[in-house]
Amino acid sequence: MTSVPILRTLRGDSEQICSDCGGVRRKFYRRHPFPVPGLASKGLWLTTDCRCVADARRVRREELTAATRVTASDPLPPALQNHDFVSFSTGPHNKQAYQYAFKFVQGFNKLRDGKGLLFYGRSGSGKTHLACAVANALKTKHRVAFAYVPSLLDQLRAQEVDLHRLLSADLLVLDDLGSERPTDWSLEKLLIIVDGRLNEYRPTVFTTNYPLEELEKRLGMRLASRIIGTNLRILVQGNDYRLQQSGFRQPR
Repeated sequence: MTSVPILRTLRGDSEQICSDCGGVRRKFYRRHPFPVPGLASKGLWLTTDCRCVADARRVRREELTAATRVTASDPLPPALQNHDFVSFSTGPHNKQAYQYAFKFVQGFNKLRDGKGLLFYGRSGSGKTHLACAVANALKTKHRVAFAYVPSLLDQLRAQEVDLHRLLSADLLVLDDLGSERPTDWSLEKLLIIVDGRLNEYRPTVFTTNYPLEELEKRLGMRLASRIIGTNLRILVQGNDYRLQQSGFRQPR
């Protein structure tokens, strides 16, 4: 049997010099670690991080980790414990997403196939709010778990995660899927969680800022088919709510 390398990377010629730190940012092509049919893209062009970009990513990750840290008394982080259906601002652009989420809660006790929800749409459109509204509505009568995906992967590397808690929860919320830089290791860890829950018919709620086609490219076919193909896909539309709250006027 021929051995196929899991990761193949081709270096590109394009280089950029960061105007802030002087570091070099290089483009490289990372091939998908799986066969791709037809004329579909065989991989992704990525860019290495200079020092200031890496520092900005680290600071942002630390901020989000602190904001999404779960306490023993509640499965959701303090900042998300008040996200419910009452406080969600509905309009013509997101009413259907709200209704799908609400119906999911109403029919949760009758779920037998493990089919969950996949909220996707632009940043700030209310995906996390709806996902947490589902979790907050169910957490008093069901075992609920929440994880911010980039922080979850950091904790898995440090062996600080109770994997059994994520696999056995009646409902798991995986927030901000795809925002982490895809590696074979991270995709394999997420596949273990997703596959383990599907095998036990336990529903999962996902949120992502990426369009479904882009999400499939980032996650790879094995993981993407399980997430996109086995859950109700819900587009959440609207302007960035966080920018609106800050008074920032978005361009039309």
